[in-house]
Amino acid sequence: MTTDGSDIAGARPAAEPSPAEPATGAPDERDARYLRLAADFENFKRRKAQEITDVRRYESEDAALAMLPVLDNLRRAVEHAGEAGAEEFFVSGLQLVVREFETALQRIGVVPVPAVGERFDPTMHDAIAAEESDDVDEDTVIAELVPGYRIHDRLLRPAIVRVVRPRTESTGN
Repeated sequence: MTTDGSDIAGARPAAEPSPAEPATGAPDERDARYLRLAADFENFKRRKAQEITDVRRYESEDAALAMLPVLDNLRRAVEHAGEAGAEEFFVSGLQLVVREFETALQRIGVVPVPAVGERFDPTMHDAIAAEESDDVDEDTVIAELVPGYRIHDRLLRPAIVRVVRPRTESTGN
């Protein structure tokens, strides 16, 4: 260092910030950063609250998915019990269990997907067969092979269906 405060190469040392002006920038810049940070934090809180709401709303989704095959098999048992010669009290007992099972699923928000007679909706129905007819104007579900279910507004399982579609005129050459 030389006597005038510069170093040997002639450069002056960096000036110290004055106590009146903070080192982080102008007040307007700090205010803008603060406002952006506050807005980001509010957005974070809103997203977190929505996540918590969704978790609570759909917490039973996995359990419901695991129970649907059991309900399907109970329905099959009821359907075929009469054919197998089961006693009436046994069949009515199975029907009661099926109704209670459906009620329990409804209590947690699980409802069947409308199918037979409805317009075919590929987001709700899984078509495994189709036939043509002159009696319809749009693809329509004519049979439900496996029922579909929703939990609140989310699809749990699509309905497996047969569809009838309008007859198309084939152009023969």
